[in-house]
Amino acid sequence: MPFDTTEFVIQGITAGGEVFQPADWAERLCDSLARTGADGHKTYSSYIRPMMVEGVNSVVVRAALRQNAPETFGLIKRYIVENRLMVRTGRGVAYVETSGIFPPSGKERRDPKRNDW
Repeated sequence: MPFDTTEFVIQGITAGGEVFQPADWAERLCDSLARTGADGHKTYSSYIRPMMVEGVNSVVVRAALRQNAPETFGLIKRYIVENRLMVRTGRGVAYVETSGIFPPSGKERRDPKRNDW
């Protein structure tokens, strides 16, 4: 990943171009990494969020996860590889710093078929 990338997007599209199933995969992945509070409510990790990006179920992952929780990052990476999901670069440092946490993602910035780690 480029050094100025603060996030990446896991798209609900396989390398073969098919829509990934089940339809709620993004919520399931984020739920598996969520914490349950004393009140019984789940709270998503600040590093990973399900989102609809340009009409596709997706998961936005903050790149800081790689350094701050390498085991969790490894789980997500394995999930991507095993399910042959497309990944693209998210927003860069300048955009995220001026816009806050997890605003809606914009257009593609690179070829999503190149899953460079």
